[in-house]
Amino acid sequence: MIKILVAIKGADSCSKVAQKAQELALLCKGEVTFITIVSNEMGLITSKEKLETTEENLNIKKSEKNKALKTCSMVYGQCERKLGEKGLETKRVVKEGNYPAEDICKYADENNFDLLVIADKGDTKLKDKLLGSTTEKIVRESKTSVLVVK
Repeated sequence: MIKILVAIKGADSCSKVAQKAQELALLCKGEVTFITIVSNEMGLITSKEKLETTEENLNIKKSEKNKALKTCSMVYGQCERKLGEKGLETKRVVKEGNYPAEDICKYADENNFDLLVIADKGDTKLKDKLLGSTTEKIVRESKTSVLVVK
């Protein structure tokens, strides 16, 4: 039985990636685990102004995380139901971490997954354009085979 790890960050990519993982699981009689990494990023607070800014940013991030997790959860639920009807196992994992690519690769390696399924696009932050996207880092660093869904 093939073990498939599906890694999704944002709501935009959930549907396509989950659909592709579902197709593969049905073809290979595989087990699917859905993973989402949420940031626990906190900086050093040195002033009242920085505290207020940090609180505001944390509230925005929390709202974005909740929206993405809710959307992904609905998509995962549909996929889980369909795979469950065929007798295939699914699992959901939410992990905290500040380095999604490394966290996903580590989880895949530690849990002996055969295939990692990810979206071709995630965030379009300047940081990602300068340092390379999470997808690119996963493709470069993963010891597990990677399927990039467009």
